[in-house]
Amino acid sequence: MVTPVTSSEKYDRAIEEHAMRRSGMLGRGGNMGNALYAIDYDRLPREARHTISLIISNGPFPYPVKDGSIFGNRFGDLPDGRYREYTVPTPGVNNRGARRIVARCGSAQLFFTACHYERVEVNGGSPAQKDQERIARTSAVDPEWQNGFYIITGMTLDLRNDISKAIKALS
Repeated sequence: MVTPVTSSEKYDRAIEEHAMRRSGMLGRGGNMGNALYAIDYDRLPREARHTISLIISNGPFPYPVKDGSIFGNRFGDLPDGRYREYTVPTPGVNNRGARRIVARCGSAQLFFTACHYERVEVNGGSPAQKDQERIARTSAVDPEWQNGFYIITGMTLDLRNDISKAIKALS
């Protein structure tokens, strides 16, 4: 059995990923063929890290009407639960763009996506053919990032606690 981390050091990413896989959290999403990946906090784009700091401080957000609103997870890409979404500015884009931080309300887990609205519908074919077509057609949404969601790992306990307090204050 692994001893829990009690200091402010980072969690070990391999342990986090193993635990998530055992809970069915890493792999293909439910209906749209998107995948759930893991990414260390330090590897996020700086804009995503800035958005997380805004979540902790409760803003001010670039899109105050939208940021902090309910994320429906209607495609089943993320585990069941209630979520809130926050805009991550996309370099070179003059509107809200498709990058988001999505926060799970109960556990305060954070997810990053570069393809928030980029889902495709595929008509005809078997379920396996549809899944393959969805994956192929959505793979070029943002060339820097794989299509789907990234659960954010590798945060300090202090940062996790700050995020948890901020998210739970909204619930």
